[in-house]
Amino acid sequence: MLPGLRHSFSMNQVAGPGPEGILPTPRKMIRFAAMQPLLNELALMFDLDHEIRGVRLGELVEKAFARVDEDTLEDWGTPGSSREFKVTRQGNLDFYYAPHLFPDMDAVLKLGHKLQFHLLPREIPAEAPLSVSAVLESYCHLSGDLFGWQVLADGRLLVWIVDISGHGVRAGLASAVLRVLVDNLRQRGKVASLTRELNETFNGCLREDRNNMYATGFFMAVEQDGTAAYTLAGHPPVLLRRADGTVDELSGGGLPIGMFPDSEYDVRKLQLAPGDTLLLYTDGVLESTNKEGRAFGLERLRDVLASSGATPADVSGSLFREISRHQNMDELEDDLTFVCLRMEPQRT
Repeated sequence: MLPGLRHSFSMNQVAGPGPEGILPTPRKMIRFAAMQPLLNELALMFDLDHEIRGVRLGELVEKAFARVDEDTLEDWGTPGSSREFKVTRQGNLDFYYAPHLFPDMDAVLKLGHKLQFHLLPREIPAEAPLSVSAVLESYCHLSGDLFGWQVLADGRLLVWIVDISGHGVRAGLASAVLRVLVDNLRQRGKVASLTRELNETFNGCLREDRNNMYATGFFMAVEQDGTAAYTLAGHPPVLLRRADGTVDELSGGGLPIGMFPDSEYDVRKLQLAPGDTLLLYTDGVLESTNKEGRAFGLERLRDVLASSGATPADVSGSLFREISRHQNMDELEDDLTFVCLRMEPQRT
């Protein structure tokens, strides 16, 4: 999408009265008209009547749909490209996201894309002990990758990244459902408990013929002093660059989310110090290939992290430029997502 390209409707194009005498804008009429086909697509993969603590999954999804109330997207783009638009919120988040919209886009696909956009994090809590820079480039109009964070009841920050199996529209819609489930987790304490609950719920929502749908993921809870607990659910190892420049791999965990209903997850402890940097990513980074068919690979990823600047934006910018030199970014074979987190000094 070119910067500034927009499709708008005039306010006087109204077809009839809405509920309680309110005249709906054409934008909202299109949104509601497209919602049912999108729900129908979701119903092929998920049992929308499945209850989560007394609430139907379909109702939870519809509430998420209700957030999509705008016909435009903010200009977010990837670092180092002609579409570069830097977004900083509260001084500790840099996020780059390339919209894949065009004027004559199918209304259902457009709605799905906007839904995913609204599910992406737009800011990080001011009290968070981490600064963040992230990049998301989708394989097509919807991405099967998703990440986010939220403050737990005890004040810790939960950070996560997931990668839905497959590509394209269905993977993108499945990632939206997974985000809805994360937002409605009952377990807000131990990382193992919330990961088990997410796995069991996601598996229980799947149609019987969709057992091949799953998500790899990384989940970590961080305290203000850097004490952290994490688990990997079939996900590639997370890289940790210590303040002294050494790079380690965080591995372990369990099976992907949704593969089996009773999976267990190995939780490991970690102590982060100010200046320590974590790099979360999906396998689209490792598997991105050049014209000779050579993958980017883990060793090259380690090298980029080791040689990048101090800030998360330095790391994400360096990594995006290296991948762009390695692979044609207009011919992605998978979603490309990475999140760089830096531990900040504890507030007094």
